[in-house]
This record gives sequence, structure tokens and C-alpha cells, in this order.
Amino acid sequence: MPSDPKKRIDFLRQEIEKHNDLYYDKSEPIISDSQYDDLVKELQKLEQDYPLFASKTSPTQKVSGSPSSSFAPVKHSTAMLSLDNVYSEGELNDWYARIVKNAGKNLLFTVEPKIDGISISLKFADGTLITAATRGDGETGEDITENIKTIKNIPLKFSAASRDEIPSFLEIRGEVFISMQDFNALNEALLNEGGQKFANPRNAASGSLRQKNPQVTARRNLRFYVHSFGASDGKDFPKHTDFLAFCKKMGFEIAGDMELFSSPKEIADFVRHMTEIRESYPYEIDGLVIKVNDRDKQESLGYTNKSPRWAVAYKFPAKQAATKLLNIRVQVGRTGAITPSAILQPVPLAGVVISHATLHNFEEIERLDVNEGDDVLIERAGDVIPKIVKVVEKNSEGFFKPPKFCPSCKSQIVKEKDEDTAYRCINPECPEQFKRSVMHFVKRTAMDIDGLGEAAIDQLLEKKKLSSLSDIYALTFEDFLELELFKEKKAANLIKAIAASKNRPLSKVLFALGIRHIGEKSSEIIAEKFSNIDNLFSASIEDFLQTDEIGEVLAQSLKNFFANPQVIKMIEALRAAGVNMQEGEIVKKSSKLEGLTFVLTGELRAMTRQEAGEIIKSLGGKTSSSVSKKTDFVLAGKDAGSKLDKALELGVKTINEDEFQAMIKE
Repeated sequence: MPSDPKKRIDFLRQEIEKHNDLYYDKSEPIISDSQYDDLVKELQKLEQDYPLFASKTSPTQKVSGSPSSSFAPVKHSTAMLSLDNVYSEGELNDWYARIVKNAGKNLLFTVEPKIDGISISLKFADGTLITAATRGDGETGEDITENIKTIKNIPLKFSAASRDEIPSFLEIRGEVFISMQDFNALNEALLNEGGQKFANPRNAASGSLRQKNPQVTARRNLRFYVHSFGASDGKDFPKHTDFLAFCKKMGFEIAGDMELFSSPKEIADFVRHMTEIRESYPYEIDGLVIKVNDRDKQESLGYTNKSPRWAVAYKFPAKQAATKLLNIRVQVGRTGAITPSAILQPVPLAGVVISHATLHNFEEIERLDVNEGDDVLIERAGDVIPKIVKVVEKNSEGFFKPPKFCPSCKSQIVKEKDEDTAYRCINPECPEQFKRSVMHFVKRTAMDIDGLGEAAIDQLLEKKKLSSLSDIYALTFEDFLELELFKEKKAANLIKAIAASKNRPLSKVLFALGIRHIGEKSSEIIAEKFSNIDNLFSASIEDFLQTDEIGEVLAQSLKNFFANPQVIKMIEALRAAGVNMQEGEIVKKSSKLEGLTFVLTGELRAMTRQEAGEIIKSLGGKTSSSVSKKTDFVLAGKDAGSKLDKALELGVKTINEDEFQAMIKE
């Protein structure tokens, strides 16, 4: 039992949402499926044990993923839910018992392979494909119709002997995936072209579906199998097998090895058989999907917020092996986070040789009680980095302790008060953080040094021309001529851009410095309140807390930053190089918006949100990053999100871009 269950629940919710974003939206998972499932199970148990902390917005109560702003939104005919998981025959039997209790005996169940791909919906009008969409958040997905049309085994028109067979509307759901053979060929081609390979087949399918150019998708050899009914108008399907048979007749493919069973023993026997032969499949399967076949029974059993009660996914056990932990290597991330990773005695596992594993964080090391020299059990799901599951033989004293000093710059490591597991190097000029710091410093929304891109920064670092941010201002015309692809004009333009950046206001400088938790908007608020850098050096936590929209976390971060000796040295060097350290006054054109507070959300057509904010300030108004009862207007552009929802909830007036243009027109 955790000492502070609410704190643990909040931590788990944040972790799960982070990994949902990485898995569903970015297709860049950093933990295995089983690690993710463990987080979800722990959260479900805590929410059950402590109902006082239940929340409708918890990731256990909603479908994971969200529609991307890169594609037009598509509303699903009915909610496109995810499946609950079971991991053992005991859990499967418990699920079966609940079904029989609520729907009666003499039921038939379909069992089919669970393909590790991307769920999509296909809408057909009179047998012709009209829209294809990803699952998104379950209610709204992304329009990927043009990319779907390139998948060869998806019929764009139903093949039927009689038009009477075809419903006026039908929504079909299924999985887009890539075979292991095509996945390996794709990765080889990407590497040959100098690109980055996909981590696993699911990521490859997801990345291919989200291509802006359908011709790229067409070259990826994606496939589609039908697995579920969505909605229909003009035709009934009494059983799930009737629906699949109809789809097959219309020219679709369904997953092989689908079986019908009537007892839990038959299902369990089939599960064992499929677990044994899973590696022989030409595509990745990570479990089996079990459904009540009778669709009337499905409707009577109903749904939870995120899953149908009449279906469940039996997840295969993760692949595991035992080996020795040779060494724990401590690395510095781009934000200064200190993370441990395991160097293992190489061991074959699931067709590859594993020599590295993630340890996630130092709290996980303590939980595992693991140290160098221990024999450990490792687990690998798909091609995601393996993790250490447990110590199988303890050969060491205690567990590996966090280092006191940064392995890169030897600065003292700090354990952040606001994060249970985070150890961090807070030296802004730490070499391993420095490249990312430079890239952030020069970007358009910071110091706006156009032309100083990643390739140029890499070369300057290699030539030891950069070791601190102030070195940017010591670079010469001749330094740039030494770089690849730099001619006189390009070098001259970059020298001008560097010189111009010295005149940026303090708000841009603060954002460029990359202070933890301090974003673009916060930088503007702080610069407006404190006016110059010296006031920030002398400010107390209480001074920061008296600033609009600055809470305890941001105040502590600011105080820590400006009390750091390395930061003081860095800022003084920038000041000596001629970088402005004051916030210029906003020139007001009029007082037309005096006393009004605006929140901006979504994508505007005629201007960026930053430009709109500058117009508001020039007319006497204020902007805020969050909606409250004190907000006068929410300017909502395309794909406006939670801020618009909050405005509607609070009754705050919302305006569109046209209304805003009319408001500011003189």
C-alpha cells in the first residue's frame, strides 16, 4: 500500500497519459506493452481501493489516443472503443463467468488473432468507400482516406452479385498492418537511404498511414484485415460471423485461424496452441481477441466508458530470458535528466541478441533491489527496448545508488522536489545537454537566429568553436566559411542574424535560456513583471509567486535557476557579448482593448497566435495561457481543444478569427 495513494494515482495518470501520447500519437513507445499494462493495472487497483480519488478524466476511463491536427477530423458513427485485457487462464475464466452470469449459457465465442497494427474504420455508401479514419480518441479520428486507397487488399467498391445485398451505409472496422518480411525490407531501405528505421511493425504501419504523400504509403505494402462491425443502414447481421462472412463475400480479408468455441476449456486450449505457434505467423500478433458471437447478446451486455463488456483481449506473455547485469551506465538526457541503463551479458531472445536493457529510473532500481553483478530476468515485447523484470540471483550488496555528480560535467546532481523519480544535472552548459540548449536558443520563437541549424551546430561543436551560449556571439565570418555548404552570402546573412538577435527583448532571452517549466507565455509574463535580468537575480520565491500565472513549481524553478552560479556566469557572458537583458515597452496603438483578457487556442488563418497576442497587447489588452472566470474572450481557431471546452463550461464568450478581426479593426 503506497504511503500517499493520491500522489501515486496522480503520478500513474501522468505516466500513462505520457506513454499514450508516445504510443498512439507519436508512434514512439519507450516502454514495453507489459510495462504499460502494469501501470494501468496498478492504477485500476488504486482507483478501486480509493474511490474518493476516482476521476472521469482518468486514462482508465477513456480510450487512449487523440486525433492529430495534421489530418481533418472524422466523427465515428459509433464509439470506436479499445479492449480490456486478460493475462492468464484464471482471468479469462473470470471474464467468461461474468458473461454467462449476465447473458446466459449456450453462448458461442469467436476467437481470432490480435494483430499488432493500427485500428481504422471504413465508411461505405452504397458499396463505395467514402471515408477512412484512424481510431483517434474513440469518438473522432483522422481522415486518412487517400492513404487507405493505396492498400491493395481494401476493395474501394463492394463486389456483389446483387445490388440488393449491399446496405446503403456500412462502417467496417479492422487493422492495418505490415508483414514481418515487408517490415524488414522497409527498414533496410530506410537505412540505405540514410533514414531512421522503425522500432517495430506497428510503428511502421502507423507512420505509413500518417504520410502526407499517399505515394509513400503505397510503397509500404500495408495490408488490412476486417475484425469488427461499426454501423449499418439497410442490412442486419445477427452474428459476428455473419458480418465477417458478408465482408469476405464483398472482397475483404479476415485474419486466419478464427475459431468458434462454446466453453472456456476449448478457448483455453486454443490460447495455449496459439501461444506456441505465434512466432510462425508472417505478421506480429500480440494476443487473441475473444467475442460473444450473438450481436443481440453483445448489445444486452453493453459497454464501459472505454471497452465493450462482450469482448476481451487475451495478451500473450512477454518474451523473457535470464542473464547477468554487467554494468549500470548513467546517461544525461537533453533536459539534464539522469537516467540509468543496463549493460547485459549478451543473450538470445526472440530472434535477436540482447545486450542492453532499460532501468527506467532510480526508483525502479531500488524497487528491483538490483545492482551490477546480479543475475536478472529480462523481458522483451516486440522490438521495444527490453526491461529488467526481477533479480533471479542476488550477487551484490544492496542496490545501485544514484550518482552525486554528473558523469558529463561533474556538477552536483539535484533530486527535484516536484518529481519523485527525477535526478537532474542543472548545469545549463553541461556538454551532453549543450547541443540541445543551443538548438533551442537559436530557434525562431527564442532568439531567432535564422541559418544556424543542427548541421552547422554539429560542425561548430566538432571544431570546438562552441562551449557556451555566449560563444555564438564570438563566431566570425571566417568560422562559418570553414563549414560545409557555407559560402560568402550564407555566412554574411548568419552574422547579421546573430547581431540582430542581440536586440531581442528579455522575454525572448528568458525563453531561449530553457528554464525548466518556463514556456513562451510564462517568459513574457515574467519579463513584463520584472523588466530586467537584475531584478530576476534578486527576486525571492514570494516575488515570483506574486506574478500572474506563476505557481509554486514555476517559482521554485525560477529561484533555483537564477541562484545557480553557472547560470550567473552564463548570463553575464551573454550580457558582455551585447545581448539585451531588458524588456522593451510595448508600444500601444490605442486603448481599444484596455482591461480585456484574451486566451488564444487553435490554429488561426491570417496570423500566428503570437502575432494575435502582440496585436492584443498593442491595443491595451492582456493575454493569458489558461481560461478562468476572469477571462473576457477565448479566440478559438481551427482544432481548438480543451481551452474551448473550458470556456463553454464557464460561460466565457468565445469568438472566431473573423470576429476578432472585426473587434480590432480601427
